Amino acid sequence: MIVDGLNRPPFMCHLSMVEFDDKAPLELLELVNRVFTHLDSSHQAVDMQKETQEKTEERVCGFLKVLGYPCDFNPNYCRDIVNGEKRTLQHILYWLLSRLPDLQRKAYTAKFLVPLQIPDEYMHDEEMRNTLQVYKDLQAEF
Repeated sequence: MIVDGLNRPPFMCHLSMVEFDDKAPLELLELVNRVFTHLDSSHQAVDMQKETQEKTEERVCGFLKVLGYPCDFNPNYCRDIVNGEKRTLQHILYWLLSRLPDLQRKAYTAKFLVPLQIPDEYMHDEEMRNTLQVYKDLQAEF
């Protein structure tokens, strides 16, 4: 199912089962990033070979959380993702590719529904609190 999904548009990877099975850890992580890029173009600018492991972990695990990936995201699991653990990344690819149309909608709406992180020292201002409430109301309406 994974190879079939990666061989269809928009990915067109032209992979055989053997080629997919022979992928190195970084190559598997790049395939996950390719699917992420289809869901959210902000992942396109990422150079996986230059990105630090901490940044990769934060970005990949963060996006999977936004998409609703069923996992507890403990440090060991996130480390497996960054280190390219084959079974972990295959499961992620299967989950992404089997839900692609739903995840496209979710990825689009998620960026508008993420709560703003405003430091407490700014929340003492009445105008800031009112603006934040208007923002939350607009999110609820969206």
